[in-house]
Amino acid sequence: MERRLPTLVKNTRKLWPPKRGWTRRFLQFLAPPPAALALYRLFLARMIDVEILSTGGDVRDLVARSVSILSALSFVLAYLIVPRYTSTSLPRVRLLFSIWNDQEFLLSGTIAVAGLFSVLAWNAVFPDRRDCFVLTPLPVSTATMILAKLAAMATGLSIGLIAINAFTGLGFPPAVAGSAGVFRSLAAWWITVFAGGAFMFSAMLAVQGLAAQLLSWSVFLRISGLLQMAALFVVLALFFVTPSFAETVRHPGFMIQVLPSFWFTGLLHQLDGDAGPAFGPLAAIAVRNLVIAMSAAAIVWSLSWYRNMRRIVEAPDIAPSAGNQMVARCARFLAFSALRRPLDRAILMFSCRTIARSRQHRLVLAVCVGVGFATALAFARTFLADRSQARWNEPNAPFLIAGFLLLVCLITGMRAAFVIPHLLAANWIFRITAVHSPGAYFAAVRKSLTILGALPIWVAATAYLAIWPLTAAVAQIAVLIAGGILLINRSLYQFSKIPFTCSWLPPGPHLKMRLGVKALLFVLLAGALAQLELWSLEQPVRFAVVLATLIGLAIWASRRSTEFAASPGAILQFDDLPLAEIFALDLSREADKTSDDSYLDAAEMYNRT
Repeated sequence: MERRLPTLVKNTRKLWPPKRGWTRRFLQFLAPPPAALALYRLFLARMIDVEILSTGGDVRDLVARSVSILSALSFVLAYLIVPRYTSTSLPRVRLLFSIWNDQEFLLSGTIAVAGLFSVLAWNAVFPDRRDCFVLTPLPVSTATMILAKLAAMATGLSIGLIAINAFTGLGFPPAVAGSAGVFRSLAAWWITVFAGGAFMFSAMLAVQGLAAQLLSWSVFLRISGLLQMAALFVVLALFFVTPSFAETVRHPGFMIQVLPSFWFTGLLHQLDGDAGPAFGPLAAIAVRNLVIAMSAAAIVWSLSWYRNMRRIVEAPDIAPSAGNQMVARCARFLAFSALRRPLDRAILMFSCRTIARSRQHRLVLAVCVGVGFATALAFARTFLADRSQARWNEPNAPFLIAGFLLLVCLITGMRAAFVIPHLLAANWIFRITAVHSPGAYFAAVRKSLTILGALPIWVAATAYLAIWPLTAAVAQIAVLIAGGILLINRSLYQFSKIPFTCSWLPPGPHLKMRLGVKALLFVLLAGALAQLELWSLEQPVRFAVVLATLIGLAIWASRRSTEFAASPGAILQFDDLPLAEIFALDLSREADKTSDDSYLDAAEMYNRT
């Protein structure tokens, strides 16, 4: 049978194209045409923008690492949750509320992953100008393009959903299975997982397609970044701010009608045979909203593909308009007022215009800022639930943590965006005009990060003056200013690049692990830092010591950055893999050499020459 299968597929393809409509559709489902398969592979590979990677970058490596991260998270959750029910002697009735809450938590995480995938694939939903120029003259129908793009996005979404449920989806349902049986519990879980992921992805697709239909293409490109940021904030806020499912079901209210994780938890119980009085209405809401979201996404997305092909070709990436001239004039006025040196103004204006015109960099900022807002909202959820003993108009830990988180996330996001190039082929302009010392460029980059990453939070921090006493508000603003200066100099230490002009080599797994550990430690220590500041605000002497320590650290970081900029070995870097003056043929390539080893060898050869 295995030998006959390729022959059968080959003979089936010889019948292409069939003359009858239904026969054609059936064979198209069984054996897609070669053009559809080629487009499917192309769209699947372009879910990640490969043009921003340097020579040593590998898309497959990035995908494998992303899947491994989600699978590792699923393993940790399974390790923490599943033994809770397999090693206990309590009856299932005593564990019922705990089971409900864990089911809702895992489904909420799955829906959040689907939402994050939708946000990350935001720019790959519609064809770009290159797709329009290349695909429009070809004898390929728009329906084939739509189906290939839809299949590619469905494949990426399915990989993410399977990865985040790789261990929890196989271990948790059997551990909490009731009288319905293990197989039904597993089937109900995976059906609910894919239904929740399909709902979130379809809802994001419908919002994006509706905006593309109601607005002109240039206006849609301008607000696309804002829509991404809002979508990411909503997804993460739903995950962090969701109340207890068992408590909400016992006392139903408005929240149970608006939270998708509650709907699909009810659908899970209905599929699992749990006939609770609250689960039926929730399951009905889940099915209704799933049908509405998928129908709306299919209609508006298909219309967008049919209508926007010509508009995409004719419209520039972001078209200039009279409405933006006032904004540009204000930006230039602020740049000329705040910065005196032409080099500083040039780097700042170049950074502003790159962020405004590049979809990749807007996505990076949207992710970081959305995470900051959602995490800050999670810390402030006690005020939303009226369970906090502290008053919002007095110094409190949640508002202090919110300021720290927003400052760190915006500076970190801007710093991450600086690394990713926009138009790598044009960096020769900066190479031939690099007439200043490297230290002057490094100082200009620090000023740009200060204005773009820290200044907006410092300006927003003046809201403390309106809600808190004057002394506490001024103290918090001073702490944010000193902490911002420390973070900027620390993040730009040994940063030898002009923003957006150097090729990008994705970090290795060890660096990613260190960054993840640092982010987790910061979130865990944010509460301790807020409590320390609250303790110091009780007495002026305590606060003076804390602020002096922070200012001292900021001065030390600034001096260290200045010393590095003035060192003889400091040079401007335009490629993560430096070009050596002598190239080796490398005829005996080692099979076990990693990309990190290759980078170290190239860097060592470059330093020796």
